[in-house]
Amino acid sequence: MNSNAGGLYKKSFNKNKIRKRKRDNDVKEKMRDREKNGSWRESDRNSPRISRSDCDSTPTRSTTPRSSGGGLTSRKAIDIHFIKRKLKLLEYQQKMLKNLSKGKFRWINEKLYSSSSSSALELFQNNPLLFDEYHQGFRSAVNSWPVNPADILIDYLKGKPKEWIVADLGCGEGKIAQEAPNKVLSFDLVANNHMIIACDIAKLPIPNCLFDIVIFCLSLMGTNYVDFLKEAYRTLKPKGELKIAEVVSRFSDIDAFIKVLAEIGFKFVEK
Repeated sequence: MNSNAGGLYKKSFNKNKIRKRKRDNDVKEKMRDREKNGSWRESDRNSPRISRSDCDSTPTRSTTPRSSGGGLTSRKAIDIHFIKRKLKLLEYQQKMLKNLSKGKFRWINEKLYSSSSSSALELFQNNPLLFDEYHQGFRSAVNSWPVNPADILIDYLKGKPKEWIVADLGCGEGKIAQEAPNKVLSFDLVANNHMIIACDIAKLPIPNCLFDIVIFCLSLMGTNYVDFLKEAYRTLKPKGELKIAEVVSRFSDIDAFIKVLAEIGFKFVEK
């Protein structure tokens, strides 16, 4: 009984083997026929073959990590997070640079008020970039003011004859010369454009009695500022005008300052 069972099993196995061999031969014969007839494509030859073992194998799963919230923690998400962190860093750096710029402006400003004009001229000649850094800070400060005194002076000059010659002493970047309709000569320690004459305004390279108006717009800064006022008097025409715009804190005693002007030769008109 056992032998018959074994014989039947063996015989059944042989039949399956024969069938498989016949099937393989049929496939090979069809492939040969296609090659002979030209119906076999090169893409078919290079196409991948899938065996039964491939079909029976366990399919691979995606290894893309998922976040705890169910969303993909993809490269895109990581890049976005990185960009946000980088932007925060840039904002922090810009804030630090702004604070440093303010500190540098205050340092230069204090230097200008506490030294003579000749020392300030030497300072900027040795490091011209300090002049640009100072005026960057100055522009930032002016933007926070309700009004720019230079604009008030420009409006005043628009009411004067266009042929009048004006001196802007300590002109900075030459705003008045750029916007006033009169002939304006601009003077400062550094000339950052072609309209400015670089010099010590205590010693102007100008002959006597040339100007109709002399302007000091936030520029009475040196310890020798009285020399600036004397130069203004020397270069003004008889009955010429002196216009001064300064912060209130510049002079602790306004009456004493007006007295100094009177001693130089000026007549006080209005405050």
